[in-house]
Amino acid sequence: MADIPRDTPEGYLTMAQARARLGVSKVTMARLVRASGVQTYEDPRDARVKLLRVEDVDRLAQPRPAGEDQWSKAKAAA
Repeated sequence: MADIPRDTPEGYLTMAQARARLGVSKVTMARLVRASGVQTYEDPRDARVKLLRVEDVDRLAQPRPAGEDQWSKAKAAA
């Protein structure tokens, strides 16, 4: 399905917008979201469209120490 340009709710990005912002593939984006435990949201206009909070996408772009599994530690602390 082609990505249709749409206005997203303020503070949110579609998965396609998040991928473009991070410069990653669809598969890599799915892995990042799954590994980090970032919450996804349904677009109220189209349940097939998944949204991410802008701050969560920006956090995914931040460097992390090499060899450290930051996401597992974050999940364990929660």
